[in-house]
Amino acid sequence: MDRIKDYTSFAAWFVGLGYIVMWPVTASELGGQPFGASVFCRDGAPGLLDFLCNSPHSLWMAPGLHALGFMSTLFVTTRLLLRAAKRSHRAARAALASPPAGECTEAPPPPPRKPRPRGPMVKPRTHFGLRGMPR
Repeated sequence: MDRIKDYTSFAAWFVGLGYIVMWPVTASELGGQPFGASVFCRDGAPGLLDFLCNSPHSLWMAPGLHALGFMSTLFVTTRLLLRAAKRSHRAARAALASPPAGECTEAPPPPPRKPRPRGPMVKPRTHFGLRGMPR
């Protein structure tokens, strides 16, 4: 079950991040202009904006794929916000738990370990190759 969870999480992250990148290219707004161009397109747009406003919208995605991408994007955004909240909470808790500046915070060194006992002695080989073959 852990593998299924890991694979599903990876797929959701991959689709979510991919949709974040693909959305401006594939989203058709009310005017049918790509890249969110309706925000910038006004009457008499200069040079590059004119090209952007009047370019044909060549990429298209089905509404179901937009819905799947949007849900995956919500998943990615929620996970990133939760991760940031946990990190800030952990940092605040560590700041509260830190000792005053005058105290020594070093732990005593661990006791020395006993050496491992040596294994049994093995008789050295007298030949190489298959065993039991005469020389």
